[in-house]
Amino acid sequence: MKRARYALCAAVVAAYAGQAAAQTQIRLEGKQPFEIIRSFQALQDQIVLGNAAVKENLPKAMEQISARLLASDREVWREAKNAQAAVIFSLSGGKSKLLRRGLEIALSPESDLELMRGALAFMEGRDAEAKKILLPIDARALASTVRGHIAIVQSTLVAKDDPKAAIGFLDQARILAPGTLVEETALRRELILADELADFDKFASLSRQYLWRFPRSVYFDNFRQRFASSIIRFCLTGETASFWKIENLLSELDSLEQLRLYLQIAHTSVLNGKVGSTVFASGKAVQLSKAGSIENARAKLYQSAALILTNQIEAGQSELERIDPALLPKPDLQLKEAIVSLGSLIRNDPEVVAAASASESNDRSSLARDEAGEGGSLSALMDLAHRKLGETDELLKGKRN
Repeated sequence: MKRARYALCAAVVAAYAGQAAAQTQIRLEGKQPFEIIRSFQALQDQIVLGNAAVKENLPKAMEQISARLLASDREVWREAKNAQAAVIFSLSGGKSKLLRRGLEIALSPESDLELMRGALAFMEGRDAEAKKILLPIDARALASTVRGHIAIVQSTLVAKDDPKAAIGFLDQARILAPGTLVEETALRRELILADELADFDKFASLSRQYLWRFPRSVYFDNFRQRFASSIIRFCLTGETASFWKIENLLSELDSLEQLRLYLQIAHTSVLNGKVGSTVFASGKAVQLSKAGSIENARAKLYQSAALILTNQIEAGQSELERIDPALLPKPDLQLKEAIVSLGSLIRNDPEVVAAASASESNDRSSLARDEAGEGGSLSALMDLAHRKLGETDELLKGKRN
């Protein structure tokens, strides 16, 4: 990622995380539940600052906290902030028996007992009951310590039936708990929903926020993997006219990360018969890669495939001949052989040439068309070539037929 852009933020985060590196335990003796959970939340938030030791030791700490809270005097549950602490801890991965104990004692204010009932129903998979109790609640009206957690639960409860509403709840969670693990979690969940809704603008906005706010999070690799998968999907299913948006978003990454992603996009696009995204991604990969490198050879291979499959056969074959086979990984070497065979077939078979011409007209002159439709003329071309080559030639998916 562009560390220069995030240098100041990263420096502050690193300093803070360094100070907290040894703080993976919480003092429990003589503390009320709300004090323990306040320390617990501060500890959790070290995870988004890059403190991997906290994440590793958290399960043990939670066992100790759970035992301490369960042993608390029954009178402590009269206080609302202690009841809310039980809800926070339980929704943060704690055990549901803490909520059951609070409900059995039943000394907490009624509004907090209801919050406990809703949280317990959610944890035990009684979604209908959880929805009835929790969805009418305005999380903004709750105590600052618990409201972000409730907003995330509300999002989870509606995500399957109404992903747009779920995004709204997650937006609220981020606003209500800035800089915390709650915000970081909400961002990662929103990215998944934005992908499912094919809302690239929302996805791009959320991605930028994550890159800026949580570049050192212990969960950053999780974000990176999801981000890559989503970008590939947007390229394969989106309109080619909007590729500039993807290019703009990827420019937030460092050049090596961009190259890695563009090669993934180009490779997947070739295998899925998507000329537009192959042209786009392979072209960017050629620009970003060093001449004579493995990455450059791969980028030019995918670029050659796009040329051949849009009836620019001579240009494509000429480019293929210049690629050093020694630079290609085995799967790409097999793909190169398939593309060479396919190029020869297209050159010599009038039926295939006609299909290639249709592919060029549909895929090159109309870059705005939706490539997610019926597969396009390229897919028809590939099917035709498959029948012609029979069992002796590998096609674009690297399989023998």
